Amino acid sequence: MTNIKSLFLGLLFLTIRETTFGQTNKFDIGVEGSPTLTFLRGNAFIDKYHKPTMGFTGGLFFQYNFKKIISLRTNIAFERKGSVLTSQTTDINGNPLGEITTNTNFDYLTFPILVRATFGKKIQYFVNAGPYFGYLIKQTFVSKGDNIPTTTSDNTSLDKRFETGISTGLGLSVPIKTKFVFSFEVRNNLGLYNVSAVPVANNGTIKTNSTNFLLGFTYKLGQRTSDTK
Repeated sequence: MTNIKSLFLGLLFLTIRETTFGQTNKFDIGVEGSPTLTFLRGNAFIDKYHKPTMGFTGGLFFQYNFKKIISLRTNIAFERKGSVLTSQTTDINGNPLGEITTNTNFDYLTFPILVRATFGKKIQYFVNAGPYFGYLIKQTFVSKGDNIPTTTSDNTSLDKRFETGISTGLGLSVPIKTKFVFSFEVRNNLGLYNVSAVPVANNGTIKTNSTNFLLGFTYKLGQRTSDTK
């Protein structure tokens, strides 16, 4: 029993030593972007008829690294959120004209504030979480379909300018030489705030949700010389 216990403690020590490291640079800066799977939620009509659609996001990030595994990360990014509605259209006599697709697009500047924990040495794994804040640039409906010209309507005045929610993500990063890192992250942004500035039927709300598949490129700054692993 003593030998088994000693072996277990030894393996635990090796695991901790392998996965815990000292972060040798103080700052990371870089760019990241991705396609985004996004949808709206919050009222019976949206929940029943609106479907997820593809958006996109991209921007710059800044990260401060504490001595061990914890970092503080923020960025400014453009992100398109929304959903898609597909319906049938008819002429004034009720004759079918074909299918029409309407994309509801919310274009935001987003500012997440994330706490990140990183593990590993050469290939590193990370998790992060924190609030995000969004500022609405424009909200549009874009409709197109069979025998129907594409139309775009600006409905920004019907929505609140500010949004907030919770971001959570996990991913991995791979070093490229000494100063550069390539990363991939799956991040979900759950909107907690009703973005509609006008009443929604049956006391409903309109809230956003997006999942980012982020590709990032990092440059390391501020090398520490006194830290030890």
